[in-house]
Amino acid sequence: MFTIKKALVAIGDFESGISLIKQLIDFFDDWVTEIHIMNVIDSETVQHLASFRGETIENVTNKCKNASENTLQKLINIYSDSHLYVTYSIEKGLVAESIIEASLKERVDFIIMGTKRERIAKRLLKNHIRYVIELASIPVLLYPV
Repeated sequence: MFTIKKALVAIGDFESGISLIKQLIDFFDDWVTEIHIMNVIDSETVQHLASFRGETIENVTNKCKNASENTLQKLINIYSDSHLYVTYSIEKGLVAESIIEASLKERVDFIIMGTKRERIAKRLLKNHIRYVIELASIPVLLYPV
């Protein structure tokens, strides 16, 4: 019998993190006992922001890392009293590759990602969600956020 214990929740912001974790708890109830929340600081986005703002890549990366840290700490505080064991990480690099690497490193049973409802077909064809689905050796669940 297949048992689900640990999920990787890839988030972009606080609101999507809350929504994804809530849906995870509602859908899987007591099957999932651990979640690993991760946020990826996209290296391509950092380069664009640094160029646009006239700042160094290191400065923009540090600002993004601080924002991610605050978001992840808020999420952990919210779910610290639940039955879940919650860990988190902040990765820097390409989104899809970082998610796949984290799923292997954390030995999760499945990956959960959020997508915008109105653009799901377009996003599946063009971005990192598609690559995660193609590269993952475990199930990938998509939830509208």
